[in-house]
Amino acid sequence: MNTLRLYDYQEQMLREIEDVLSEPSTQYVLTGGNRRLRQGRSVMVQMPTGTGKTFLMAAVIGRFLDRNPQGGVWIVAHRRELVAQIQEILARFGIGRLAERRNGIRVMSIQWLSRHVREIQTAPGLIVVDEAHHSVAPTYQKLWESFPEARKLGMTATPCRMQKRGFPPLFDQLLTSWSINEFIRKGRLSLYDYVVINRNSEEQITIDGLKKRGADGDFSTVEMEEKLNTEAIIGRLYKSVERYANGKKGIVYAIDIRHARKIAELYARNGMRAEAIDSKTPALRRKRVVEDFKAGRIDCLVNVNLFDEGFDCPDVEFIQMARPTLSLSKYMQMIGRGLRVHPDKKLCVIIDNVGLYRLFGLPNAERDWPAMFAGEVAGKGSLRRKRKEIRVINNDMEIVASHSHLLPQSKEERERYLERVEPFEKDGRWGLRVGEEIILNPIYMKIMPFVGKYSAFELIPNNWGVLLRNGKQYIPAQFRSIEILPDGDAIMTRNEISRRRVHLDTTFSDPQDRWEWWGFKGPFGEGPHSSSGHHMLCM
Repeated sequence: MNTLRLYDYQEQMLREIEDVLSEPSTQYVLTGGNRRLRQGRSVMVQMPTGTGKTFLMAAVIGRFLDRNPQGGVWIVAHRRELVAQIQEILARFGIGRLAERRNGIRVMSIQWLSRHVREIQTAPGLIVVDEAHHSVAPTYQKLWESFPEARKLGMTATPCRMQKRGFPPLFDQLLTSWSINEFIRKGRLSLYDYVVINRNSEEQITIDGLKKRGADGDFSTVEMEEKLNTEAIIGRLYKSVERYANGKKGIVYAIDIRHARKIAELYARNGMRAEAIDSKTPALRRKRVVEDFKAGRIDCLVNVNLFDEGFDCPDVEFIQMARPTLSLSKYMQMIGRGLRVHPDKKLCVIIDNVGLYRLFGLPNAERDWPAMFAGEVAGKGSLRRKRKEIRVINNDMEIVASHSHLLPQSKEERERYLERVEPFEKDGRWGLRVGEEIILNPIYMKIMPFVGKYSAFELIPNNWGVLLRNGKQYIPAQFRSIEILPDGDAIMTRNEISRRRVHLDTTFSDPQDRWEWWGFKGPFGEGPHSSSGHHMLCM
């Protein structure tokens, strides 16, 4: 049997899982109409896509079988395609053969299990659910009720649901691993560049106007296909790949098979080796296409709901999102296919042709997984733009994140980088950038040139504040006018009778003055300076 070597974060998570599963449960379940204590503990584990959840699962199973030779393990997946992948990884480390000798392990889809559960003679000691964000389905609830004494382990990158449904009825608690930022910083996930359609593009305006929803609360596939499967939009899909990912290997996420085929056909006409597949593609052909892609004989896989979960090809160099979604889980799963690390891969280019960035932010944004697990926050994006707003069409792409921004930097390196920040105007709004990298999206009415490390910005007419070079607000927009001077002072006018000259570095040093004249705490709470540094002068 091969040795299953885990990274430090996997070892830590393994210990935490074992600690939870070894504790007695304090939760009750209904079985046969009777309320009874659930004997087996249950835990959900959150780890980003590409950080080895399946390897950790194999380690948990191996340890469990060592300690419970007759315990039995069931691994449950929500799709047939995932069953074969899990079996392959278990076999790679000999866990499957070891378990068979003890009559202890089975890998099944939830659909098969729900039909045949009564035919299985032995009860499991441990039930492991892969992609456990699907476990709110009634079939999993029935599984829990059928085997209340079994321990349960759920593995997912995204413990959230669009419908704001929580997981505590199934899992006692949530364990979270490092953030995506931490994994990137430690070289366990890939650097990335992120480009997105303009907020005034035809695609974004079309998506903002989508009105129909499917049974799951997401966009209607029929309406998406009708509005987005056009020659002009597909032409721009290709142009964005040509510009930002030329010669790279990647995956495209399409709306449906007709959309996927049209994309693949256009890419092929332009010299790319592209293939379109979905869950209905015959198994043998799908297997051949995937093997060709992994071997480098195909440049681009255009898929429909097939590779957003469970697909492992670390040398993917670009991800193109050609289908919108309101699901945070789907967004993170799609992007995750490109964030795996590979020796020959410098970074992944994420090409967002449907504006998901504006719904969910960047992949490495901080997310409140515990609140989503509890059902307090929905894993769903919302369209906030007013439908009747008149916009001038602009089909350019925007770079909203560069891999250089993700590299570990010293404080001095970061300050030198930010010295190059400058205001820019787009479609009547102002933001900040360094070259093509966006530091602050164009959201303000006006941003003045920087004077040292400060810039005056106008939020709405006659409401001015002060920005730092990193895009953070140093002084909220509460002033009629602000003039920043070369010596680090600023002349700030609140109204006709209230005008002051202040030294910006020490403006917030006096708490009493902040409350009486400024009317807020200041950007640093109680202020970073002592009252001895006060340099505010009345004029």
